This record gives sequence, structure tokens and C-alpha cells, in this order.
Amino acid sequence: MELKRGEWKIIRVDGTEATVQSKPTLQAVYEAIGCENIDTVTLDHKNQVVMMVDDVGMIDGKPVNKKATALMKEAFGRGYPNAIHGDVAIVNDEDFA
Repeated sequence: MELKRGEWKIIRVDGTEATVQSKPTLQAVYEAIGCENIDTVTLDHKNQVVMMVDDVGMIDGKPVNKKATALMKEAFGRGYPNAIHGDVAIVNDEDFA
């Protein structure tokens, strides 16, 4: 998966996606996906693409994000047992350097 530097993507639980044309900040990600804390998962080490997920999305009862869950299964294999809950942000890790 490739993502241009200076651009990031939001994947909502309803399947819609939005591309944001700016370098991400933690505050912008928190606001965009509606959370106060995140976990990060590297989806693509070569291209340094990271998924930022709501740290307590499942506990808070947020719906499963099917697209985000599919990206996790693609990155970690079909045996990945968990589902991603809530909206997520996909960012280029180098934008935070």
C-alpha cells in the first residue's frame, strides 16, 4: 500500500473514505476518527504506512470497520483474529518525523 507524504486517509465504519491533503497531527487524527487515544499498526513496512485505530473502540461499542479489518487481515494474514472497531486513519509514518 502506498500513500503520498503530506496526505492521509480516513476510513469510516460505513465504508466511506476521505483523503486529507495535509500532514497529519495527532490532534487532527483524534478529531477525524473521534477518539482520545490511539493504537498504531504498521500495514506496510516498505512504504511506512501505518493505521491509527481508536484504542478503546471495541470497549466503547463502536461498530466494526470492515474495510480496516480487511486491511489488517491482508497485512497479517487471514488468521488475524480481531476486528477493528471505529473509524481509522491511514498515514505515512514519515510525516511524523
